[in-house]
Amino acid sequence: MVKSMLVALFLPALAYGIAVRPCPNGAPIPQDVRVIGCTAEPCVIPIGGMVDMDCDFVSPRATNTVTASLEIFLGDFRVPYELPVAQQNACNFFEAGSCPVAQGEFINYHLNTPAAAPFAGITVDLRLELTDDNGVPLFCFLSSAQIVAV
Repeated sequence: MVKSMLVALFLPALAYGIAVRPCPNGAPIPQDVRVIGCTAEPCVIPIGGMVDMDCDFVSPRATNTVTASLEIFLGDFRVPYELPVAQQNACNFFEAGSCPVAQGEFINYHLNTPAAAPFAGITVDLRLELTDDNGVPLFCFLSSAQIVAV
C-alpha cells in the first residue's frame, strides 16, 4: 500500500483557508485551516508527498502536553496510518504558542508529514485532532482529499 501523498502542491504555492467539517465527537474546530495550494475541499493530493497545513486555534483549556493524531478514512474504512512518533508531540510544531498551553492561548500548529492513501482515483476523509493531557480534544476536524497519481 502506498504510504505517502502530498496535499495540493500547485503553483503558486500559497496557503488559503479552507472550510472544514466538525468531527462527530463534538470537539471544537480550529479558527482557520490553511493547506498549501488548496482553496476548497476536496484538496487534490498527489501520491508520494506530504501533508502541509497550518491550523490556528484558541485553546479551550490549559494543558501541559498536546498530542496530534491524523486518521485517514475511505468511507467507513480507516486506512492504516499513524503520524510518526516525533510528530505526535504537537508542542514541537507550534509556530505560535508553546507548551504548557494556557486556557485562551492562541496557537498556530503546523503539520508537515507523510500521509497514506490506498491508491489513486479516490476521495478520502482526513481527520486531524489535537488532544490535551487527558486525551480530550482541543480541536478536531474532517477534510476531504482527492487522491491522484503523479
